[in-house]
Parts: sequence; structure tokens; C-alpha cells
Amino acid sequence: MQDLSAKEADIKTGSNKLDEEIQSWLSIDRNENTCAEILKMVNERNYSELEAMLTNRMAFGTAGLRARMGPGYTCMNDVTVIQTSQGFGKYLLEAQESLAKENGIAIGFDARHNSARFAKLAAVAMIRLGIPVHLFSDYTPTPLLAYSVRKYKTAAGIMITASHNPKDDNGYKVFWSNGAQIIPPHDRNIAQHILENLEIHPEAWNLDLLGTSKLRSDPYADIFSSYYKDLESYVVGDKNCLASSKLKLTYTPMHGVGQKFMKQSFDVFGLNQFVSVLEQCDPDPDFPTVIFPNPEEGKSALDLAMKAADANGSDVIIANDPDADRLACAERSESGSWHVFNGNELGSMLGTIAYENFKSTNPTIPNEKLYMVASTVSSKFLKSMSQREGFMFEECLTGFKWMANYALRKMAEGYTCLFAYEESIGYMYGTNVMDKDGISAGPVLAAYASKLYNEGSTLSQFLHSLYSKYGYHISNDSYYLCYDPPTIQTIFRALRENGYPTSCGKYKVVNIRDVTTGYDSSFEDKKSVLPTDPSCQMLTFSFDNGCVGTLRTSGTEPKIKYYTEIISPPQSELSKDELAKQLLDLKNTLIETFLQPEKYGLKAKTG
Repeated sequence: MQDLSAKEADIKTGSNKLDEEIQSWLSIDRNENTCAEILKMVNERNYSELEAMLTNRMAFGTAGLRARMGPGYTCMNDVTVIQTSQGFGKYLLEAQESLAKENGIAIGFDARHNSARFAKLAAVAMIRLGIPVHLFSDYTPTPLLAYSVRKYKTAAGIMITASHNPKDDNGYKVFWSNGAQIIPPHDRNIAQHILENLEIHPEAWNLDLLGTSKLRSDPYADIFSSYYKDLESYVVGDKNCLASSKLKLTYTPMHGVGQKFMKQSFDVFGLNQFVSVLEQCDPDPDFPTVIFPNPEEGKSALDLAMKAADANGSDVIIANDPDADRLACAERSESGSWHVFNGNELGSMLGTIAYENFKSTNPTIPNEKLYMVASTVSSKFLKSMSQREGFMFEECLTGFKWMANYALRKMAEGYTCLFAYEESIGYMYGTNVMDKDGISAGPVLAAYASKLYNEGSTLSQFLHSLYSKYGYHISNDSYYLCYDPPTIQTIFRALRENGYPTSCGKYKVVNIRDVTTGYDSSFEDKKSVLPTDPSCQMLTFSFDNGCVGTLRTSGTEPKIKYYTEIISPPQSELSKDELAKQLLDLKNTLIETFLQPEKYGLKAKTG
């Protein structure tokens, strides 16, 4: 560690409080890189940024932490990871002491910059508190960390990942002992314990503690073997037929961790191995070939995959995001262009596949004991399907923390969860993992596509057949970027002031649900049946033409997202194109009237 004493003495920013904060940080941070960044900012007189990062603290919530890496309490770094782990460990000992001391905690990490180091520092904090640690020795997909929590019956799990965020970000994702992401009140309680345990213990930096017997295990090999053994339960049909499929498929892990894990998944299913996107198959924390390492961005993120597929004659592309919990898919059309399925289209297909596969192997289990789950901003296709087929359907707040915990409650009551999804390409097929899992959803979709291609059909034709049976469910979803939180507050406050809006341009509003405040005009008592979530802005408008539109903020990115859907009954006289045109007009009106991007300086999604 460099000698900072002389430099500390020279710090004169003109603010005694800021001087104290700077010197306090330099006295506790033992990472030379982040200390050097602080000193560089002092020398450059970047006092406003220093004040912002040292006098504020990023909030711990149900998504854990996710922020840019760098110095200060608003960023992901050694100090904030240690402080968070100290508080979290203290809460585990308070909430479930015997389980924490006996079974410990599982900790995994992705291939981002600093992920392995942050995982080790979190492990040291837990070991120091007497909590045994199952620390993965190498990068792993988030689904396998979630799986390990239930496998080892640990008190909790920590995954160091920023999922599909830009390269400068990282995160700290927390799973509870049931294998699902935390929900209230755990988030609030953890946050409080973090604030009560900010003083960093001298041993917090001692990575040598990981060599003691208190490091319960390296679960990597065991979890890898167990996960894929359980994955075999998702294989339906003859593996020989899959191996002789006419389908040729291209895969990209988007510079993330998925490559070797997806290869193993294809082997388990007996599928022909995919064509790899060579430029993206190895983990690279700089994500050099994509603007955003998020396959949800569509063609702009899948450009290299499409070029590889064209060069190799592939019919279908699948992609994971960097921590491999999401799944994207594209298919070549008859014209040779690529259609990127949106999250709702994929959810509709995977939900149907889950239902068909389960009924083919469990014909005696009545449909009323089965159920599926979707987030409230996702398509209502599964709801329409459930009404016809007789299984249960429930919508939850956005985020798998809500859907997985709901699924666990229903499982405890003797029901079988077939599938859960959210439109942001997150899919929980079955219940091996109580979170979205792109490593299992990938081969399930590929296996069904192989069957379709052997029969002379395609995924697009399959989707069209579902719309013919259950009615068109057409969605138009995207987002605007807004880096100024007060502006976001202003936009949503305007929609609530002087009563909620009764119209949106020429469209009449017939119902409003406000999850932020717990209001729902469709009920006599005006109370929403969905849990109130004041931490997230979310308003849903139902219109007189049958369309539904939702505006909400992202919990992990500077985005205002919008979701719109139009539904027609089976054999409707209106064509898909006519319905899409109606929806497009409503979407544009919703944006212009309610979001007002020009007025508020919002930046539309590109690509």
C-alpha cells in the first residue's frame, strides 16, 4: 500500500466536511487503485463528484446492489462490498443463526472485472463472522449459484454480477435460503444492518482466511455435476431424434460465462452442438464487440451472431446475457432476414412447450393442480391459455424475486409450477432453479425447434399456430434513458397530480393501477391486489379499445420502460398487421402524452 500520509495532509478542498470524508476514505480503503482515483480527483479539483460519491451511499434493495465500479460509497468497490457483507452476515446470524452457522452461505461470481475479488472479500467477511462459505473457484452462471443454495440448504447465496449492464458496472445479488431472490422485509433489514456495521474489521482484507477450514467447500465441480443431472428431467422424447435434427443453430454467450455451460446442456439433451460466435465465445469483461452486452437489445446486440449464422447456414440463433440467466432467440425468415423474437413471443412458446412436455409425461395429474406465473408487465398470453386449458395462472410484480417466491408458496400447497417468465427475456422452466435460467431454457427451446424442423415447420409457424388457437397477443415494449432521478419523479408525479388522467389523446382510460401507491380503480375499495412497491414507479392504464399500457422505472438501470399490448379473440376478423397498427398508434400516443420525451430530455433506445 502506498504511503498516503503526506498527500492526505495536503488535502484542502475548501470544505472541512469533504476534507474529512476524503481522509476517512483513504484511511479505510486498502485498495491502491481506488485510493489513487480519489487522489487524482483531488488533484484535479473534482470536488463536486467527490462530494457525491463520499457523502451519499447506494441503497441496498431487493435487487441487492448494482452500480458503476470505482471509489466512494455510491460505487461498487472493496469497501462497499466488505461493508455490505458485514451487515448481511450480521443479519443472517440474527434471522437464521443455526442455519447460517451450520450450512453457511454460497458465493459465486461472473467474469466481470473485480467479480472474483469481490466474491473473495464477501467470503472473508462471512468466515470472520463464523459463517462457513461455499465459494465457487471459477466463474459461473447466476442460475447455478441459485441452484447451489437449495442443493446445499444454505442460509443464503451471494452472486457477484451486473448481469447485462455495461462493462464498468458490477453488482451484489442476494438469494435467501429458499433459493429465490430476497423480498421485503429482508431487503430493508439487510440495509439497516449494513448501516449498523460500517466499521471495517482489520481482518476484512485478509484473503488468507480463505485457506482455513472455515471455507466449507469449492462447490464448482459438485454443482456442475448435480445441475446437469437434474437437467435431464427436462428432456422429453427420443434423444436420437434430436441428434438427427435438420436444425442448425448458432449460439453466443455475449462475451459472458455461458459457452461451456450451454455446450454441456446441449450434450445432456443429445442435441447437435451449435455453431459458436468465435468473437464472443470466451469471457471478456470489456465486451468489445457490443455496445450493450444485452441480447434483449435485439438486432444491434445480435449482429455478429447473425453474420456467423449466415456464414454457416444456421436457421436459429440463441443467446445468453453475460451471466447466462436470460435467453434470446432469432430465426431466419423465408426471405432470408432475421426475426428476433421478443420476450413475450418466446414466453408464449416456452410456456406452451412446458405445458405440452409436462402433460406428455404426467397425463394423470389434473390441470387444476398446475400453474404458470408471469410478471404483470408481460403478455397475458399465458392467462388466455390457462382459461382454455384449465390450469392456474397468476401475475406478480416485475422481477423473479416475486414470481419465484410465489411459486414456492404454491409448491408448498401441493401445486406444480410449470413455467414463469418476464418479458425481459427471463424464463424459469420448471423448478430446478428458483430464478430465471438461460442455461436450461436454451436446450428446451432448441429441442422443440429441432422437433419442428424435423416436421418441416419453424418456430415462427409454431407461434402463429398458438395465436390462431388462443388469439393474437401483440406487444410493443421498449424504453427511454433518463439519467436524472428528479426528472423521473417529475414525470410520474405529473401523472398523479389532480387525479389520474382520464384520457390519453383520443383513447379513453377505463382503469388505472398504481403499484407505487397501491391504488387500483377496478376494485370497489380502490386497492391493488399486487403488493405495493414504493421503491419503483409503475402505472398501468387500461383503455377503451382493449389495449393496456404500463410505464415503470427499472430497478437496476437508468430507464423508464413502457409496455403495451393488444389482444384479439381467436379467429378475429382483424389481421395481425391491423392489430399491430392499432397498438403502434396507442403506444406513440402514450409516449407523447404521458412521457413527453422532448420536454423532459429523454433518450430513446437505439438499434
